[in-house]
Amino acid sequence: MAFTGKYIAVDYDGIHYELCNQRCREWTHPYEWEHNGSMLCNAGCGIFAISHAAQYLGGARVVPEELADFACMTGGRGDDGTDRPVLLSAMEEHGLAKKHGFSYRFDGLRNDLDTLHDHLLKGNAALCNLRVGHIVALIGGRTIDGEKQVLAADPFSESADLRVRDAVRECIPGSEVLSPIKNDAGLICGSQETYALFWATLSTVKDFNLLYRLSR
Repeated sequence: MAFTGKYIAVDYDGIHYELCNQRCREWTHPYEWEHNGSMLCNAGCGIFAISHAAQYLGGARVVPEELADFACMTGGRGDDGTDRPVLLSAMEEHGLAKKHGFSYRFDGLRNDLDTLHDHLLKGNAALCNLRVGHIVALIGGRTIDGEKQVLAADPFSESADLRVRDAVRECIPGSEVLSPIKNDAGLICGSQETYALFWATLSTVKDFNLLYRLSR
């Protein structure tokens, strides 16, 4: 059974993405908090989400392993994953934000959804939670039949997750991720298909950070 590897290649709306597939267990680079043994595959959603945003914004390609090391050195690795305001602030101060195509204005964890939607419509990006504990990139906005929606680039491809799926409105073909299903004995007994790129309702977004595009 051929499961999806570390990257998913997809073309959408004139942009070619090499999205990071966090479900792939090959992301073994350390991303530790006080030597807890974590790796990118189980704690790196914030790192991968920044990579997805940078691709949309046209900046230099993010090397996840290098950004993970930078986060650990600058306090951007927190006890429950990536501390977005700390890491984004460090990226701005050290010139990494500019390198990756955006500026960060130190406005973190906001919850004004109309501001967020307007920000995305202008071609900018954001990091957010669609469910508590997991970070995704937002790389587009639209309104259909009066409903405001956002385009999520999700490293853990949670389009079918019980906590997210009711908010999903459209999954983007080509962003499919095939991953294994294991039984209680730890044996692979099947597979599941989810999507890394999907449109979801704006109302489901929680705690976002705005990334401002520097150039097209």
